[in-house]
Amino acid sequence: MKHISLLLLAALAWSAVAAQQTSFDEQPMPTDVRRIHRTEFSPFDTRQEALTGKHATTAEHIVFAPPHRRTVAQMEFFGQYVEIPSAWIDNNTYLHLENLHSAYGVSLNGVTVAMSNDPHTPADYLLTPHLRQGTNRISVVLYPSRTPALDAGSPTSSRPRFDGCYITSQRRLSIFDYDVRITPDEKGETLRLSLDVIAENDFNGDETIAIGYDIYDPAGKLVDYAVRELSLAPRSRDTLHVSTNLGAEMRYLWQSGKPSLYRMMLYTKRNGKPREYIPLRVGAGTNSFSGSQILRNGKPVAIKSIKYNALGSRKEAATAIAALRKQGYNTLLPDVPQPKWFYEVCDELGMYVVEHCAINPTAESTNRTVGGTPSNNPSLADEYLDRVRGAYYRTRNHSCIIAYSLAGPAAGNGYCLYKAYEWLKSVERERAVICLSADGEWNTDIDKIE
Repeated sequence: MKHISLLLLAALAWSAVAAQQTSFDEQPMPTDVRRIHRTEFSPFDTRQEALTGKHATTAEHIVFAPPHRRTVAQMEFFGQYVEIPSAWIDNNTYLHLENLHSAYGVSLNGVTVAMSNDPHTPADYLLTPHLRQGTNRISVVLYPSRTPALDAGSPTSSRPRFDGCYITSQRRLSIFDYDVRITPDEKGETLRLSLDVIAENDFNGDETIAIGYDIYDPAGKLVDYAVRELSLAPRSRDTLHVSTNLGAEMRYLWQSGKPSLYRMMLYTKRNGKPREYIPLRVGAGTNSFSGSQILRNGKPVAIKSIKYNALGSRKEAATAIAALRKQGYNTLLPDVPQPKWFYEVCDELGMYVVEHCAINPTAESTNRTVGGTPSNNPSLADEYLDRVRGAYYRTRNHSCIIAYSLAGPAAGNGYCLYKAYEWLKSVERERAVICLSADGEWNTDIDKIE
């Protein structure tokens, strides 16, 4: 009934907006459009910009900050015209959204491109199929969530709406995602780089992509570099696997209070010319667990944790986290997924993080009947899984994350969290998966975080 009521409300609101002859497509989207699950990154045009981390002149990066248009029946409408260069016609273009503060729908030139009930997890959506050269209109509607129970215990963001949103573009033959680890060998004597680069060919014919990387140790010494080619079939993705020895540098193992980070650059080449630079900072070592104990580099972690959600800017968060380090805390427990720079700061300061998915229901936590608690409502399983996938893929390459927490302590338990635990264990085979509301059931690796 809630879904029907929302659509009716949307229809009435749209009629009112249409009557005012607005030039924007200000209408909630009637179908679900799922986010793209991958590491959060936006490529740079040059190595210099990639090293600074600022898109000062990157042509394939546009800030998305649509102005407010009007409010109608609990819904807020925003819209922005975007000029698309002719060079983007052979590209895949993505919309990155965060800090919308509510459920949202997005249309591009009148076609649905994004829809989510999750106001907390930053997300990427593909724009390419409906993008055209020249002027494009992007319309956003913010409306009450169809799954408000999942956010009952979640904090409200203090950052401005649309803060951190952007449009980024990549050639149709490009890096789609990556997974990078630096770990000791079996004897614990040398460090090895394990790099998987997922490349995408969105052209209609066979293509070969040249993928390069270079990696510097924490002292600034170049320790390895290479360029390798990967052939891809039309409209496909494939993975370039790299495994190489980085030397006997066990002193560079990353851990709390010792944030040694390797600096790495991924890039592609076209006609022999480097392009699409993606900078990484990687901590050497392993995350695992044994019994009820979280391990870093095979040794138990004496956790001293505190709840913390990033407020304000990166600089303000860095100051606050550094102060918590001085107070003796070594682990942060956010209530929802955080901005990308939060994890970068924790990597740099040597602060552990237990990543928490955007699942925080509080009602009927002890009601184990079907539908008694949201966590035991099978109709919400897809929503639970989408939030877990969104949290996992965007942050899995950060050294600071020592475990994943599925839901808040009052979330109850049941079908949705069973499925969420099973999925996360299928892709994350080292770090602990924690369900704080498991209440003695099987779907948690560790019962509590001390």
